[in-house]
Amino acid sequence: MRMFLFVLLMVVISPLFLLGMPFYMIPVLLSRGKVSGTAYEPFNARLLYHLYGNRPDPVALQLSGALPATNRFVMMMMIKPPLWISRVTGYEPAMIQYPPPRPTPMSAMIGARCEFLDEAINDRVNAGNQVVILGAGWDTRAYGILSGKGATIFEVDAPATQTVKRRAIEKTGIDASRVTFVSCDFNRQSWLDALKECGFDPTIRTFILWEGVTMYLEEQAIIGTLEAVSMLPPGSCVAADFLSREWLRETKAGKAAVRSCKGTYGESLIFGFPVRPDFQKALSDYVEARGLSLTVSRPMGDETPGGLPFGGLFMAEVE
Repeated sequence: MRMFLFVLLMVVISPLFLLGMPFYMIPVLLSRGKVSGTAYEPFNARLLYHLYGNRPDPVALQLSGALPATNRFVMMMMIKPPLWISRVTGYEPAMIQYPPPRPTPMSAMIGARCEFLDEAINDRVNAGNQVVILGAGWDTRAYGILSGKGATIFEVDAPATQTVKRRAIEKTGIDASRVTFVSCDFNRQSWLDALKECGFDPTIRTFILWEGVTMYLEEQAIIGTLEAVSMLPPGSCVAADFLSREWLRETKAGKAAVRSCKGTYGESLIFGFPVRPDFQKALSDYVEARGLSLTVSRPMGDETPGGLPFGGLFMAEVE
């Protein structure tokens, strides 16, 4: 009954979503091909968690006030209404559940990777370490969960996307004094070389956060990144999420996701990690071939033996 009421009320207020959509899409379209539009999806999910009260992220709310596509119209017409309806009906859809349900449905993908990566940070980052957030987008962990860790933090992203974020940070008064911003085009440039030019020390143990990036890169950039991590000191690691190669290439849902992402944001879903015939072994073989040891992995979607998950999560370490 609760789910029925939730769906019914969502249908009733659907005109509000339609009115709000231009306020979201116009800023995205105006910067298409320059600023990452897909950076908004994980950011908006974290806003939902914060506003619902199940994963505090006050800096995300603060930053949202200055990002082009999270303007007050989008907040009032698209982001807050599902939360109001959830509270009224008592039904929590998977997209706002945190921790997310398992097995992980597609609607809870961002929650699953957010939980996994938060746990990885808490387990592996200590004072004196370096943290590199690759493809940082609108990530706010440097100003939240990482702020009290005593680590040196680097955010790496494409120049145009990083410029928008830095302007938003300055406009909202967020303290970014502990963060070093590094501009890099991942498909054409070595992020490790770019880091070294900005004070990164390759002799210090480093944690690499790689969220929502792998699926947009060519395979050579994936291989290059894993091999670069393998050259860091023992104990360094990379934690990442991914889509599965077989799901992207062989399923109707995967092909639909490719079309949807390209049509909405002008960004292509390119790469998937192999997960067959065995999720753990296929992933382990792939990262070990690049000089790393798989320490933790988790499928997203189908978790049955021999099944085809739509993606997964992993942490790989330098031994």
